[in-house]
Amino acid sequence: MMDFMRRAAKSWVAKALIFMLAASFGIWGIQDVFRGYSMGSLATVGSEKISPEDFKRAFDDSLRRLQRQTGQALSPEDARKLGFDRQVLDQLINNAAIDGQVKAMGLAVGKDLIVRDTQENPAFQDSQGKFDVNVFRAALNNAGLTEEGFFATERKQRLGAVIPQTVAGLMPVSETLGEIMYRHGNEQRDARYFVVKTADSEVAQPTDADIKAQYDANPQLYTAPEYRTVAVMTADPAELAKSITISDADLKAGFDKYKTEYSTPEKRTILQITFPSIDEAKKAKDRIAAGTDFLAIATERGLKETDITFADKVPADFIDKTIAGQAFTLPEGAVSDPIKGLLSTALIKVAKITPAHQATLDEVKDKLTQRLAIEQAQGDLNTIYGAVEDARGGGQTKFDEIAKAQHIAFQQIGPIDAQGKGPDGKEIDFPNKGQILQAAFASDVGVDNAALTLPNGGYVWYNILEVKPSAVKPLADVKDQAAKDVVAARVRKLSEDKASKLVDRLRGGAKLDDLAKELSLTVENEQGLKRGEPSDQFDAGAVAALFAVPDTGFAWSVDADGKSAKVMQSQPVLLPPYDPKAEPSKKIASQISNGEGQDLLASYLGAIKVAERVNINETLWRQIAGTTSSNP
Repeated sequence: MMDFMRRAAKSWVAKALIFMLAASFGIWGIQDVFRGYSMGSLATVGSEKISPEDFKRAFDDSLRRLQRQTGQALSPEDARKLGFDRQVLDQLINNAAIDGQVKAMGLAVGKDLIVRDTQENPAFQDSQGKFDVNVFRAALNNAGLTEEGFFATERKQRLGAVIPQTVAGLMPVSETLGEIMYRHGNEQRDARYFVVKTADSEVAQPTDADIKAQYDANPQLYTAPEYRTVAVMTADPAELAKSITISDADLKAGFDKYKTEYSTPEKRTILQITFPSIDEAKKAKDRIAAGTDFLAIATERGLKETDITFADKVPADFIDKTIAGQAFTLPEGAVSDPIKGLLSTALIKVAKITPAHQATLDEVKDKLTQRLAIEQAQGDLNTIYGAVEDARGGGQTKFDEIAKAQHIAFQQIGPIDAQGKGPDGKEIDFPNKGQILQAAFASDVGVDNAALTLPNGGYVWYNILEVKPSAVKPLADVKDQAAKDVVAARVRKLSEDKASKLVDRLRGGAKLDDLAKELSLTVENEQGLKRGEPSDQFDAGAVAALFAVPDTGFAWSVDADGKSAKVMQSQPVLLPPYDPKAEPSKKIASQISNGEGQDLLASYLGAIKVAERVNINETLWRQIAGTTSSNP
């Protein structure tokens, strides 16, 4: 069907029909969608309104953040299926409730506070830890913000945070609760124990009936996963570049084009001392001329060498262009006359000059050759993409033939499961594995899949050749494994019985050392065990069992292989006295307070939303979310 549609779409009749259909959507359908998005608010909280545009902006921003955090490409449709859109709307409603409270309380944030915090923000400072207005403006540029927009955004965010921070920070933590949590979280125990072992020969070997019963009762243990066989074509610019030859003429032209990128400008290390007046600067210059060291002048003024050093700078790094002009005029080692700059009066000294360097073609030949080859390969990608799509549209389904004709990589992968393993349980490695597996297991045989786009701009085409459904393996194929499982279960049960009976004797008054001697076993010691923290000798189950009994109580735990079990006695470790002022105690109190504070904030927001009446335009929500549900 897809092949027929591809061929049909190439006729002039089909193109005319498609044009007419597109026009009709422009006149009727699409206009209705956008008109719907602009009609009224999506939701209101009291007098606060949430527009469809507010939701779309928040949804897109949140989706981008999620993709950056997880490293996974998630489409808006996939995000909606996971309920991500409802989470975004709920957050917008919470924010609107808070904004309404901020306005009702008449709260405000002064610009001076935002300016001070911005200047102290390391993101806007130079390598010397000083506020750099050029760095600040570059950051705004990248974010698409003006200075006014930045301050407006900061003011809104700070006001929006006032109420949550105040409400969530109201929860004091009692010293008693803090001490309980401190002791629970920091309690340690030592253990005295011996290990009881069980051999396979101690249990009865399974009969055919036993093996059949194990197989029937645990089908999940003997089920093969779904396997797929996938044909893959890859047009990767880095791989295509390997077969491209760059001529000397092209290399020379490329060098002329990118020459400035292979040059480094002159850099200087400048020492700068500022003064309140020209007179003071002149007196300092006279002393330097008479032999006083430049750094000694700085020390007298309470400055360290790092305070006055601007290392490896270019003229653009200096905010004050007057000082920059002097700094890049003086010879190395020279000290300037007093400079009356735009922002301050200063003396500067040129501590070091690193001359500008223009790399030669020979110096960058290898790097430039690779760059030009990749550029050419990227330029060829569109041609390759079009040729591959034309071949597929023309009814050609054999990827190996298409790949051979276009000189791109072909690979048949599989059978492979969703975890990337073959039927033998071994990993199958291939380029772009994660992206291809995710797409392949979301498709099916006969589906005409769109090409995947690689991070470097390349393309991957994939076609599902075969799907072998997940199925329980025949008993004959897994009989040996089922027999081993029966034996393993019996060995574990015997280990449990042995250990349990020994602990019963200990709780009845027997001594650990006496039992160990009776069994010709050695009592061992494990020290400093913490709740929930396994060690090399004690797994999670053993640690949990040890902490589940009183300080000097007895416990047992079977090891992971089931062939050994620990019989142990807990030994308490004295904790340091609880000090509410100590850092560990403060950390625990903070965690308790944060948890309770978040609960209080949730209750507070719930009360506001009830009082202010949250209204949602259900028709508009269904249109935006693409759902028939009326409950966002």
